[in-house]
Amino acid sequence: REQVAAALKEFEGAIEAGLTGIDAGIPCAPYGEIDFLAVDRASQLTIIDFETTAGDDLLIRGLGHFDWVVRNMPNVRRMFRGQAINFTLQPRVILLAPQFSARMRSVAREITRPHIYQVRYHFVDTPGRTGILFEPVPAE
Repeated sequence: REQVAAALKEFEGAIEAGLTGIDAGIPCAPYGEIDFLAVDRASQLTIIDFETTAGDDLLIRGLGHFDWVVRNMPNVRRMFRGQAINFTLQPRVILLAPQFSARMRSVAREITRPHIYQVRYHFVDTPGRTGILFEPVPAE
Protein backbone atom coordinates (compact mmCIF):
# COMPACT_ATOMS: atom_id res chain seq x y z
CA ARG A 1 0.00 0.00 0.00
CA GLU A 2 2.87 2.36 0.83
CA GLN A 3 4.49 1.67 -2.55
CA VAL A 4 1.35 2.67 -4.43
CA ALA A 5 0.90 5.81 -2.31
CA ALA A 6 4.54 6.80 -2.86
CA ALA A 7 4.22 6.29 -6.63
CA LEU A 8 1.11 8.47 -6.75
CA LYS A 9 2.91 11.26 -4.91
CA GLU A 10 6.15 10.94 -6.88
CA PHE A 11 4.76 10.63 -10.38
CA GLU A 12 2.10 13.29 -10.76
CA GLY A 13 0.28 12.87 -14.02
CA ALA A 14 1.13 9.15 -14.23
CA ILE A 15 -2.54 8.18 -13.99
CA GLU A 16 -3.69 10.93 -16.30
CA ALA A 17 -1.93 13.86 -17.95
CA GLY A 18 -2.45 17.05 -15.99
CA LEU A 19 -3.68 15.35 -12.82
CA THR A 20 -2.05 17.08 -9.83
CA GLY A 21 -2.29 15.87 -6.24
CA ILE A 22 -3.39 18.39 -3.61
CA ASP A 23 -3.82 16.30 -0.45
CA ALA A 24 -3.74 12.76 0.93
CA GLY A 25 -5.32 10.84 3.79
CA ILE A 26 -8.35 13.12 4.18
CA PRO A 27 -10.54 11.87 7.05
CA CYS A 28 -14.24 11.76 6.24
CA ALA A 29 -16.13 9.91 8.97
CA PRO A 30 -17.83 7.48 8.78
CA TYR A 31 -16.32 6.58 5.38
CA GLY A 32 -12.69 6.26 6.42
CA GLU A 33 -10.04 8.30 4.62
CA ILE A 34 -9.91 9.51 1.05
CA ASP A 35 -6.56 8.21 -0.21
CA PHE A 36 -5.82 11.22 -2.45
CA LEU A 37 -7.46 14.38 -3.71
CA ALA A 38 -6.27 15.83 -6.98
CA VAL A 39 -7.21 18.42 -9.57
CA ASP A 40 -7.33 17.51 -13.24
CA ARG A 41 -6.42 19.73 -16.17
CA ALA A 42 -10.03 21.02 -16.29
CA SER A 43 -9.66 22.13 -12.63
CA GLN A 44 -12.11 19.42 -11.56
CA LEU A 45 -11.67 17.99 -8.07
CA THR A 46 -10.79 14.30 -8.31
CA ILE A 47 -11.13 11.70 -5.57
CA ILE A 48 -8.60 8.87 -5.91
CA ASP A 49 -9.02 5.71 -3.86
CA PHE A 50 -6.98 2.54 -4.22
CA GLU A 51 -6.70 -1.03 -3.01
CA THR A 52 -3.86 -3.50 -3.14
CA THR A 53 -6.15 -6.46 -3.83
CA ALA A 54 -9.11 -7.00 -6.11
CA GLY A 55 -12.40 -6.46 -4.31
CA ASP A 56 -15.75 -4.82 -4.78
CA ASP A 57 -15.54 -2.77 -1.55
CA LEU A 58 -13.44 -0.15 -3.34
CA LEU A 59 -16.48 0.96 -5.34
CA ILE A 60 -18.58 1.46 -2.20
CA ARG A 61 -15.73 3.35 -0.53
CA GLY A 62 -15.28 5.64 -3.54
CA LEU A 63 -19.02 6.39 -3.67
CA GLY A 64 -19.04 7.11 0.06
CA HIS A 65 -16.15 9.54 -0.36
CA PHE A 66 -17.93 11.25 -3.26
CA ASP A 67 -21.06 11.61 -1.13
CA TRP A 68 -19.04 13.04 1.77
CA VAL A 69 -17.29 15.60 -0.46
CA VAL A 70 -20.56 16.72 -2.09
CA ARG A 71 -22.38 17.02 1.25
CA ASN A 72 -19.46 18.89 2.81
CA MET A 73 -18.64 21.13 -0.14
CA PRO A 74 -18.53 24.38 1.91
CA ASN A 75 -15.86 22.82 4.16
CA VAL A 76 -13.99 21.40 1.17
CA ARG A 77 -13.94 24.86 -0.42
CA ARG A 78 -12.42 26.33 2.74
CA MET A 79 -9.89 23.50 3.04
CA PHE A 80 -8.61 24.07 -0.49
CA ARG A 81 -9.18 27.80 -0.88
CA GLY A 82 -5.76 28.40 -2.46
CA GLN A 83 -6.17 25.69 -5.11
CA ALA A 84 -7.43 26.31 -8.65
CA ILE A 85 -10.54 24.12 -8.36
CA ASN A 86 -13.70 24.64 -10.38
CA PHE A 87 -16.30 23.96 -7.70
CA THR A 88 -19.16 24.28 -10.20
CA LEU A 89 -18.10 20.84 -11.52
CA GLN A 90 -18.95 17.75 -9.51
CA PRO A 91 -15.95 15.76 -8.28
CA ARG A 92 -14.67 12.82 -10.29
CA VAL A 93 -13.83 9.43 -8.80
CA ILE A 94 -10.82 7.37 -9.88
CA LEU A 95 -10.47 3.88 -8.44
CA LEU A 96 -7.10 2.12 -8.62
CA ALA A 97 -6.62 -1.60 -8.11
CA PRO A 98 -4.52 -4.40 -9.56
CA GLN A 99 -7.73 -5.94 -10.95
CA PHE A 100 -11.47 -5.23 -11.08
CA SER A 101 -14.11 -7.94 -10.99
CA ALA A 102 -16.61 -8.27 -13.83
CA ARG A 103 -19.35 -7.48 -11.32
CA MET A 104 -17.68 -4.24 -10.25
CA ARG A 105 -17.04 -3.14 -13.84
CA SER A 106 -20.67 -3.84 -14.68
CA VAL A 107 -22.05 -1.90 -11.71
CA ALA A 108 -19.66 1.03 -12.25
CA ARG A 109 -20.85 1.27 -15.86
CA GLU A 110 -24.43 1.80 -14.67
CA ILE A 111 -23.59 4.57 -12.22
CA THR A 112 -24.20 7.90 -13.91
CA ARG A 113 -23.21 10.18 -11.05
CA PRO A 114 -20.34 10.29 -10.49
CA HIS A 115 -18.65 8.75 -13.48
CA ILE A 116 -16.32 6.07 -12.11
CA TYR A 117 -12.90 5.86 -13.76
CA GLN A 118 -11.14 2.56 -13.15
CA VAL A 119 -7.38 2.24 -13.45
CA ARG A 120 -5.41 -0.97 -13.04
CA TYR A 121 -1.86 -0.81 -11.78
CA HIS A 122 1.00 -3.24 -12.20
CA PHE A 123 4.40 -3.32 -10.57
CA VAL A 124 7.25 -3.58 -13.08
CA ASP A 125 10.95 -4.15 -12.57
CA THR A 126 13.12 -1.29 -13.72
CA PRO A 127 16.87 -0.87 -13.34
CA GLY A 128 17.55 -0.04 -9.70
CA ARG A 129 13.98 -0.20 -8.38
CA THR A 130 10.42 -1.34 -8.88
CA GLY A 131 8.20 0.89 -10.98
CA ILE A 132 4.46 1.08 -11.34
CA LEU A 133 2.42 1.13 -14.53
CA PHE A 134 -1.08 2.62 -14.58
CA GLU A 135 -3.50 1.27 -17.18
CA PRO A 136 -6.99 2.80 -17.66
CA VAL A 137 -9.73 0.20 -17.84
CA PRO A 138 -11.66 0.90 -21.05
CA ALA A 139 -15.42 1.42 -20.79
CA GLU A 140 -17.15 -1.59 -22.31
